[in-house]
Amino acid sequence: MSAGRSLYEAIQRAAHRAVQQEAGGWLIATVTAVNSGGTVDITTARGPVAAVRRLRSYSAPAVGDRVKVDFKADGNWLVIDALAS
Repeated sequence: MSAGRSLYEAIQRAAHRAVQQEAGGWLIATVTAVNSGGTVDITTARGPVAAVRRLRSYSAPAVGDRVKVDFKADGNWLVIDALAS
């Protein structure tokens, strides 16, 4: 394999990772703390996130709940609801 081809492939992989990290999406997370003011702290596969706003319909959050969270590339996170056990 040529050095030019290796460099091209390395740049492609780096660009792909950067786009994936900046894209919005959703994850499954675990609630680690219930805060006042309608937020919870969570842990995701990407690491911990503090003070995530929750929907009103998720009215009884509890530590240990597995939840679906949506996130945007701009850093906004939202807990949608707990998963059925």
